[in-house]
Amino acid sequence: MSRETKNIGKTVNLPPGTLQYTGEGDGKQQLIVTRYTEDSVESKKLESFDEFQTSNDGSTIWLDVIGLKNPDIVRKISDIFNIHPLVQEDILNIAQIPKVEEYEGYLFTVTKNVFFKEDGFLDTEQISILLIENVVITFQEYDTDSFKHIHDRIKDSVSLRKHGALDLYYSFIDSVVDKYFLVLENIGDKIDSVEDELLENPNKDILGSIYHLKRELVYIRNILWPTRNLASSLARGEFAEIDGRMALYFRDIYDHVIQMIDIVETYRDICSGMLDTYLSSVGYKTNEVMKILTIFSTIFIPLTFLAGVYGMNFIYFPELNWKYGYLIFWLISGLITAFMIRFLRKKGWL
Repeated sequence: MSRETKNIGKTVNLPPGTLQYTGEGDGKQQLIVTRYTEDSVESKKLESFDEFQTSNDGSTIWLDVIGLKNPDIVRKISDIFNIHPLVQEDILNIAQIPKVEEYEGYLFTVTKNVFFKEDGFLDTEQISILLIENVVITFQEYDTDSFKHIHDRIKDSVSLRKHGALDLYYSFIDSVVDKYFLVLENIGDKIDSVEDELLENPNKDILGSIYHLKRELVYIRNILWPTRNLASSLARGEFAEIDGRMALYFRDIYDHVIQMIDIVETYRDICSGMLDTYLSSVGYKTNEVMKILTIFSTIFIPLTFLAGVYGMNFIYFPELNWKYGYLIFWLISGLITAFMIRFLRKKGWL
């Protein structure tokens, strides 16, 4: 069971708009606000949300909320920017699929940051993004440095600072999607490793690895398909907040998602092929064992017949009185065995 569905019961029987975090965050919360213009950048960590202030000086503001254990932060932000209660609920309910929705005055987006945990299994972090004129607000579950490189770009690159909040919003979507390539590359390496081991020594551990890979691919496929719809909506310019210039960039994201979906389908076919190969290998080994047992059985059938005949308790057996009867019995048995082996080899069965 995935982390998202495991805690979905927390919202059962609650009225719409109830602020209930359904994740497993540790409760640590950070608020980082970054204000920038083309010529200046100011970034600081807030001790409390009360320190946050909007501005009308033309600067772009990025409020990065890390940690969702405390719903009061979401409520306070929503009170300032007039965020719909259902949006507030979606921010805290991590079972959302990637999507983009337009509300009056802002754009709400849900994305999934995919990463490998320490145990090697895939996991996701829900990242919600609000685009409100010159303000972008991101909500992250964990402090995973997902957007550290964007902080660095704002400080070091004028190309990002000279544009407004829409370019910053695009950077977040592009960053999340690009990381999917890294995940798929990792899965591809695992598939190559399992394939090599499968050809050398197919065993039960290999079967477990194949099913693990198939499960990972289903997991990421279920993220990529709604992400495709998200990117398609942004690329078509369906929303007033997305201008024609940025629609071209979102089209590039859409192309990347389509490419990754093709990669996932290819990997799934490879895993299905590996499963067939494993089953064929197991069947081949079973047939080899049965072949050996059958050969031994075939050789010993006439010997068993002789032993059965002369093992009967009849009194009048003429051969029982022969001086060399026992030796003749073994000689005949040896000749029969040699004949059977030669016969099986001539047929190509041995």
